[in-house]
Amino acid sequence: MLDFLDLPYRFFPPKRNALVAWLIGQNNCWHRLPKVLKVDRIEVSGVEALRSKLNRQGRGRDRVLFLPNHPTHADAAIFIEALRQAGVSTQMMAAYDVFLRSRFDAWVMQKMGAFSVDREGSDQRAMKQASAVLARGKHALTIFPEGNVYLRNDQVTPFNDGAAFLAIRAAKELSKHNIRVMAVPVSIKVTHLTDCRAAVSGLLDGLAGLLELAVKPTSPPRDTLVQVGTAALRRNLRQRGLDAPDTLDLAELIEHSAGAVLNDLEAKLTTQPKDGTSLIDRVRTARRVIHEVRTDENRVADHAAALTWADQAMLAFRIVSYLPGYVAESPTLDRISETIEKLAEDVRREMIEPIATRRALVRFNEPIPLDRYIGEGKRGRAAIRELTADSEAAVQRGLDELNDANPHPGGKPWDGVG
Repeated sequence: MLDFLDLPYRFFPPKRNALVAWLIGQNNCWHRLPKVLKVDRIEVSGVEALRSKLNRQGRGRDRVLFLPNHPTHADAAIFIEALRQAGVSTQMMAAYDVFLRSRFDAWVMQKMGAFSVDREGSDQRAMKQASAVLARGKHALTIFPEGNVYLRNDQVTPFNDGAAFLAIRAAKELSKHNIRVMAVPVSIKVTHLTDCRAAVSGLLDGLAGLLELAVKPTSPPRDTLVQVGTAALRRNLRQRGLDAPDTLDLAELIEHSAGAVLNDLEAKLTTQPKDGTSLIDRVRTARRVIHEVRTDENRVADHAAALTWADQAMLAFRIVSYLPGYVAESPTLDRISETIEKLAEDVRREMIEPIATRRALVRFNEPIPLDRYIGEGKRGRAAIRELTADSEAAVQRGLDELNDANPHPGGKPWDGVG
């Protein structure tokens, strides 16, 4: 995962231009995806079922909110091409720091209809813009509810509830005009098309070298991955004056280490999590507090300390993003490869180029009419939690189905590829 920038917030409104968007879409299809991102093709499923469930977009018609998972850095480009194939236009909500990385990229994104959001704060301008997109109905709206790229293709990270909050609020308002809002969960899966075990193993060996770690050349890749990952984690904890438990159990190591980092961080931030709060939600809460400090011009005296807090929060975020049984339960080429790429990104603190050619599988799942969440007797927070859980579960079911039917080498067990 890449570090959070925490630069002063600036809102980037959408400036969609149909001709420019078409040209960029063509470049995305024929150049960026295959040449830069090494995604040779997008296989789209569920389009006909989607069309049968929806009325045409436009005034007086259904409004559409797409909710895709976010497993790779290529997801926006993949989804834009999937929508091009489906004949659907969208405006997309994206983190504002992405716009700040490049003026040209910001221009391209705005011309495609993207607009910025401060994902760490209460961004009323972004919420107002998103509501306006649904109200007008000229384009669909796309929000990635995971909020970050987790480099985990086969398992969804718990959705943030901001998308559900926005959708339900818009659905209530539009229902007064007999207009429905339909949430469409979308499953994105990227899989390797070739047997790239040698390249993946080379990347892992390079990480072992960076960590000055001696590994047996004959060790299975899963064992080496655990050894390298554990060494990287223990080194990061030592550098911050924190102790790691003396255990070989990966699940215990991850939970204890993340908890230790967060306990220390929350003491500095003077925040107290409620009992039962998940580690990922504790990280999100800490991130919001840190972000408020680092972007507040009236708290310049606290910025230096907040920078160290941000580093610690990023470490906790990286730790909790690893699932201890993710590779063990299904040691496919895809899972081992993406976990090694994720580890390489965390160790090097830079984006890793794709290892080999991949295929993107995009499934439009059953649309969810929001009428059921805004009916009589429905309470706000309960409805938001229900829609969040339902859309997350739908995306996971779609991923499971895509994996079950995946014929490519990436979906095969590491030892069985060839």
